[in-house]
Amino acid sequence: MIVDKLSNLHKYIRPDEWIKIESFLSGLTASTSDGLHVIDGDKIFARVASYQLRRKDDCRIEAHDKYVDIQSSIIGAEGIDIFERHGMDIDVPYNLEDDVVFLSNSQKEPYVSVVNHPGYFTLIFPDEAHRPMQKPNDCTTDEPIKKFVIKIKRA
Repeated sequence: MIVDKLSNLHKYIRPDEWIKIESFLSGLTASTSDGLHVIDGDKIFARVASYQLRRKDDCRIEAHDKYVDIQSSIIGAEGIDIFERHGMDIDVPYNLEDDVVFLSNSQKEPYVSVVNHPGYFTLIFPDEAHRPMQKPNDCTTDEPIKKFVIKIKRA
């Protein structure tokens, strides 16, 4: 897991990936449509989504096998807990098409909790589980969040 300023993202990914991702990011605004945005076929793509944040207990823990996630907020702040994936219980078996497995806490506490604000990102590796969609503790509003997740194929 890596947390940093979005302006430093190029330091953590390959140059050929950065060139393609930078083009997507340069056109990203608050009015970018929700949904799938293809960057490089199934190797690199992004999903933009708007939704209401939830209490931690109402959020699911997920993990991916094939893709690295780069998650960032466009509007609002989102809490994300990061867990060591190994040893967690499976709630919903791995879905190959969506590259996602849902896990249960299994008495494990996150090893880190982050809050993504616009201009910052969290990079999450396949050996890490994460619980996104959380309302940060200091959040006093019910405004929806708008975020993007860039998926980079690693498997």
